[in-house]
Amino acid sequence: AGVLLRNVPGLRATVGEAVDKRASAALRTAALALILARAGLGLDVVALRRLRGAAARLAAIPCLAEATVVALLSVAFFRFPPSWAALLGFAVAAVSPAVVVPSLLKLQDEGYGTATGIPTLVVAAAALDDVLSLAGFGVALSFCGLGSRRGVLPDALWADVMRAPLELVAGIAGAAVGAAILERRPA
Repeated sequence: AGVLLRNVPGLRATVGEAVDKRASAALRTAALALILARAGLGLDVVALRRLRGAAARLAAIPCLAEATVVALLSVAFFRFPPSWAALLGFAVAAVSPAVVVPSLLKLQDEGYGTATGIPTLVVAAAALDDVLSLAGFGVALSFCGLGSRRGVLPDALWADVMRAPLELVAGIAGAAVGAAILERRPA
């Protein structure tokens, strides 16, 4: 619907351009946060601990394979520069949590796959897939010269290459600190 409201000539001026871009971005962010919070509350922690390796594989292998294939095809067919092709690849490879999460939570509520932990596995893998896609997109964006150069890393090629692993390690460390704080808090 948003595509039509933005691009149909009669609706464009009255509806599409009348929406404040900052308000629209805030609503999209709030909707994504709500969906991911709902997904996090629906996870089975015991099944997630048991299936953590499978969740990582289910997130990483399809995401990286799809991003690579899209990037290679866009270089071959559209003559994209490799950095722009990687941007397109990671943008296409991202899983939509708005589609995956509600469907799997509904199936989980109905009891499908709960004995084996499949809904938890797929929801966790979808979230990890999105994180990997965002990190890959950010790295590709920095190679395009369009990324934000603010921060602690210098404006150099080695910094662009190290950005994703550093962000990943910093994210895991931050999550571990947050988990330790919440674990020590009395119930």
